Amino acid sequence: MTWVPVKPTRRTLLAVTGVALLGGCASPAGKASSGSSPAKPVPAGQPDPVRDRVLAAEADLLARYDATLALPSVTADSALTAKLTAIRAEHAAHVTAIKQGYTPPSTPTPSSGSATPAPSPSTPSSPPTLSSPGATTWSPSATTDAKTAVSVLAGAEQDAAGARTTDILAADGATAMLLASIAASESGHAALLLGGSA
Repeated sequence: MTWVPVKPTRRTLLAVTGVALLGGCASPAGKASSGSSPAKPVPAGQPDPVRDRVLAAEADLLARYDATLALPSVTADSALTAKLTAIRAEHAAHVTAIKQGYTPPSTPTPSSGSATPAPSPSTPSSPPTLSSPGATTWSPSATTDAKTAVSVLAGAEQDAAGARTTDILAADGATAMLLASIAASESGHAALLLGGSA
C-alpha cells in the first residue's frame, strides 16, 4: 500500500490559526498544557461530549504509538524511537490538559430491573473521526516495516487535527483555545512524521 501524504487543508489551518490568534494562546507542538488558560471547569459528574471525544481520540493515538514503538523495525532505530517517544509524551500531556478541571461521569451500572440502560452521552455513536476508532485502533503486525507504521501514524495525526478543529466549534471559549493548541500540535506531529527530522 502506498501512502499518499495528505497536507492539512487551508480551511483547517485557517480555523486553527484564527482561534489561536483570537485567544492568544497558541503554543508550540506538545505544549498544549502550558502557557494557555485552563479550560472552563465542568461540574463533577457532568458530561462534556467535546472533552470526552478528545480523551477518546488521545487514548487511541497513545495506543497507536505504543503498538508502533513495540515493533522490532522501530526499536532497531534509536533515532526514530526517540522521536516517537517524544510525540507520545506530548499526547499524554494533551490528556492531562483536557482532564484539568473535568471529572468524567462514571459509567452507570444497569439496575436489575432495567432491560436496556440508557446510552452514555460520553460514547459517541459513530462519528467519522479519530474519536471513535477505539475498538478499531490499528494494530501493526510484528513484520510491519517502520516506514509503513510511521505513515499510518501521520495519517492518524492528520485525522485527529481535523477532528479537533471541528470540535472547536462546539466548545466554550477556553476549551476551544486549548483544542486549537492541540490541533496545531497534531498537525505539527504529522508534518514531522511525514518528512521532517526531529
